[in-house]
Amino acid sequence: MRRIIAGLAVSLVLLAPLPAHADVPDPVKRLHALVVPGRGVTISAVTRMSFDGKHAATTRTTRVAEFLKGGGVETDDISTFSFSSWIRSKLSELPEDLESEMLFPTLLIKAGGAYYTSGGALVGKLPLDKKWVRSRWYESSPMDTTVDLLAPGTLRALLATASSTGPRTARGTIYSSKIPGLPLGGIPGERGEKVAWALWFDAKGRVTRLTTTASQRTNDDIMLTISSDLRYTGWGARVTVEPPPEELVVEAEDIAEFDPFPWDLPIKLETSPKRD
Repeated sequence: MRRIIAGLAVSLVLLAPLPAHADVPDPVKRLHALVVPGRGVTISAVTRMSFDGKHAATTRTTRVAEFLKGGGVETDDISTFSFSSWIRSKLSELPEDLESEMLFPTLLIKAGGAYYTSGGALVGKLPLDKKWVRSRWYESSPMDTTVDLLAPGTLRALLATASSTGPRTARGTIYSSKIPGLPLGGIPGERGEKVAWALWFDAKGRVTRLTTTASQRTNDDIMLTISSDLRYTGWGARVTVEPPPEELVVEAEDIAEFDPFPWDLPIKLETSPKRD
């Protein structure tokens, strides 16, 4: 009888399929192999912000990223912004800059060590023969409120904190201070905030989707939650990100009160009761 049971056990082990993710390429190695100068990826991101659980605003950004020699990345973004009906109900009228942001997409190119902005809040504010504003200083993008998967070490850091994995998925939580770069716009604090993340991969081990959610209590005692959903397509495509034509560019110093993303909410929100 013991021999029969042992034989059945061996048979079951031999017949049992290997985990489905055993043959999936290592995502970290796969990403490293994809970072080739002159090649790139397209990222589509939707980021939602809420205050005390109420949806406040949504940004949508499509980014074309080009990989450079030495590990750098140049980017070409197009972003749109919208308020929720809850926020709109608290506004008697939209400030001019925000109204322009909602009517016209904002374009932001990072190339050649400078940032070029067009559209959005700049509509109607540039000389007639100019379409772009160049800044030598850092200009933020809605993408900066997400986790930059292209930053060296980011994918490895996320996967090191995975609490569950599947054939083509992984999920977990990580403190923002453990993510390379300035994730989520650079949340302050020694540990930062806890970020819940999830990743999806294709059969070749390439990342196809990343979602993140993080919450932080503000100085006004409002619980701010930022949730992002990023989709990755066109890995390895030939990409060239270039500055706009010089004759269409004006320097930021020559534009009064230049602010390409004036998204501070011009209202006072009701805060949650303070906790003991």
